[in-house]
Amino acid sequence: MSPDSSTTLSALTAEPVLGVCMSNVSMLRLDLTGGLAPGNKHYKLRDSLARASASGTRRVLGFGGAWSNHLHALAAVGAELGLETIGVVRAGERETPMLEDVRRSGMHVVAVSRQDYRRRHDSDWLHVLEQRYGPCLVIPEGGASAQGVRGCLQIAELVNASGRRFSRVLLPVGTGTTLAGMVAGLRADTEVYGVSALKGAVDLESRIQQALANAGLAARVPWRILHDAHCGGFARTNPGLQDFMLAFEQVQGIALEPVYTGKMLYALHSRLAQGQWSSVEPILAVHTGGSQGRRGYSWLS
Repeated sequence: MSPDSSTTLSALTAEPVLGVCMSNVSMLRLDLTGGLAPGNKHYKLRDSLARASASGTRRVLGFGGAWSNHLHALAAVGAELGLETIGVVRAGERETPMLEDVRRSGMHVVAVSRQDYRRRHDSDWLHVLEQRYGPCLVIPEGGASAQGVRGCLQIAELVNASGRRFSRVLLPVGTGTTLAGMVAGLRADTEVYGVSALKGAVDLESRIQQALANAGLAARVPWRILHDAHCGGFARTNPGLQDFMLAFEQVQGIALEPVYTGKMLYALHSRLAQGQWSSVEPILAVHTGGSQGRRGYSWLS
């Protein structure tokens, strides 16, 4: 059954989080959608994999790290559709529960040198992989493709269907694929803020513009990227983020992960605390899932 806004969109409680009331914030709980692959990755992948299955393509290849949400979702959805999946990771990655999960789902995990992994966008090297593993659909790292952008239009539709107006919509950003789909699909009078999980991603805005163009879409609402909430870099944390996440989870009862959604909500909380944003304006925060990655942080156990 497809999710609807009545089951995935809800307001936070009025109890303060570290002294800040967040009752003006609602959350779109993508972590509750997607079945075996909860979160935004499900929306990025399902159209590509459904088309592969319908066309007779039986093998799909993707890239990711030892805690990759993308590979985790790819293995789960691929197994559900009866597709063979191949996950390319960097050699030397330590074994993680995520890698154990994908193997249980039937994914063939292939370790390549770091030098080769850096060639994951090189068409010549991708051709070598296709020759090595046979005809297959290659999905870029993070599901960053035109089909992924178009799949994320369905996330925007969840917001549109709620009939509610939000002055700001926040979501975490890695490749920018989800944000591209959101800004192309939202119909309300709002502004979208992408909170970058990466340090020094100076080309992120241009990559999002290119992703929209590649998908044949255009932004329907204004948007911008916040570059000041990476907490030291991708997948890194600091004491402020850790304190916030632990307090938020205790008050709101919603599990976060520190790579994406935790940093996005920390950025939102900081702006409310500093008075940069009003505590009465309606704000929507998008929980993009990825909770499997919590297992990589001992302070969350």
